[in-house]
Amino acid sequence: MEKFNNIEEQRFWNDESNWTQGGHEWSGIFGTTENLWNNHLFEDIKEFRGKNILEIAPGFGRITQFLSILAGELIVVDMNDLCLRKTKEKLGHHVLAYIHNKGNNLPNVRDNSQDLVFSFDSFVHMHANVIDDYLKETNRVLVKGGKGFIHHSHLYEGSEYSFNNNGGRSNMSPEKFKELVEKNGMEIIEQRPIQISEGNEYWTAHDTISIFQKL
Repeated sequence: MEKFNNIEEQRFWNDESNWTQGGHEWSGIFGTTENLWNNHLFEDIKEFRGKNILEIAPGFGRITQFLSILAGELIVVDMNDLCLRKTKEKLGHHVLAYIHNKGNNLPNVRDNSQDLVFSFDSFVHMHANVIDDYLKETNRVLVKGGKGFIHHSHLYEGSEYSFNNNGGRSNMSPEKFKELVEKNGMEIIEQRPIQISEGNEYWTAHDTISIFQKL
């Protein structure tokens, strides 16, 4: 029997009523979206200033706004028309291309053309088979030595329906993600939990950032 594929489940994000603050509501644990970018994302991807960057599932452009300043050329890919439209309304010509996909592919993106494939707060909802498809496509579009920066879930034995789990998380682990990366001809550079600071205290979220490279 074919494993449940949760692509259709992600059409949840095509309803504007599910976006109360344009995506910034999910930056709350970081303080602000600017804090998220400055303290958790920028240091790892600043080397791609002026390079070709592709973002998978940008939502309403919460992180895309920063990527558009960093990148030489930026492409965004999403299965939901609403997300593409909202991102385009925000950033217009600052993004090279807005591409509608099937929820697991990177259509109309040339082979060996991207220096970085990036996604934050989207892979956390995807099942392993969807992630596997995206990683296969990521390997195709990355230049040799190009990197991926993916934020994904770290959840064991949750419901197969991700929205039954805390924060809509899917079942995924650093070990499983590493296995999928290697299966698709790439290698892990670093995997780390997301740490949130509140004053002088730090706590770890149930998510992982995986950074990997095309061989």
